[in-house]
Amino acid sequence: MERTIKVLDPTAKSRIEEIKMSAPAHDLNGKVIGFMWNHKPNGDILLLRIKEELSRRYKLAGTVWKHWEGGGSGPEASIIEEIAAADMVVVAIGD
Repeated sequence: MERTIKVLDPTAKSRIEEIKMSAPAHDLNGKVIGFMWNHKPNGDILLLRIKEELSRRYKLAGTVWKHWEGGGSGPEASIIEEIAAADMVVVAIGD
């Protein structure tokens, strides 16, 4: 009797996107800063500390906070569209 073993390949297809990067900001006064977090432990604490330091050094116009439930796929397009309103974004994606 002949038997067949089915072998599955769990690797995901990579996707490469070209993203136009903006010029570095040399002065954050009057800017809106975005903060993104993927719910990894302590990422929120890190982002809060960065916000505190930036607020101490600069007169920010405001902040935008977004988060998503981790995973390797990244945030939904709607989250990226919302955070794109910021002049600069700080992202915490690791442990």
